[in-house]
Amino acid sequence: MKTLTTLFVVILTATTFAQTKINLNDFEISRQNINQNAMLILGSWAVGNILTGTYGNFKAKGEAKYFHQFNAFWNTVNLGLAVFGYVNAANSISAELSPLKIINDYNSLQNFLLLNAGLDVAYIMTGFYLKEKSKNSSKSDLLKGYGNSLLLQGGFLLVFDIALYFIHQNNAYLMLYPKLENILNGGIGLNLQYNF
Repeated sequence: MKTLTTLFVVILTATTFAQTKINLNDFEISRQNINQNAMLILGSWAVGNILTGTYGNFKAKGEAKYFHQFNAFWNTVNLGLAVFGYVNAANSISAELSPLKIINDYNSLQNFLLLNAGLDVAYIMTGFYLKEKSKNSSKSDLLKGYGNSLLLQGGFLLVFDIALYFIHQNNAYLMLYPKLENILNGGIGLNLQYNF
């Protein structure tokens, strides 16, 4: 239903762009600034986990060693994503985008964040699975350490993705939806007349 509503708004908006000039650049700049800040948070989390994970991998023993090891491995990917996301957001701020592109990019990001939240739950469930499997395994320390790491990393990413989703949603309520409402209320007229 949400997809149909979005499609309806996009089609109606597209038909009125020829009649009404709309500037969504301020919304897009705000959206990209939010993304930059989010990537700084993700990058900081990654660097902290890489540093402590690397140190813990060499200093700790048993389950703790594997916990730190997996945190370091996992966050090399997070750091790469954070750098890519930050650079992409920084480069997008100066780009002039059409209103339809801005709306589509916003909707794609929101869907991506919800998909990521689902994956985060899968990471958490995998962490519980590894911890359970460790009870009857000769690799108990490895499985328990990796399982605990997945619980931590999946939990952080779940909170991160859900928070970012709602931050973007709030930004849209403040900066995007009022403009679209003005177009729909003022830009489209429907006149039905029947003569006898």
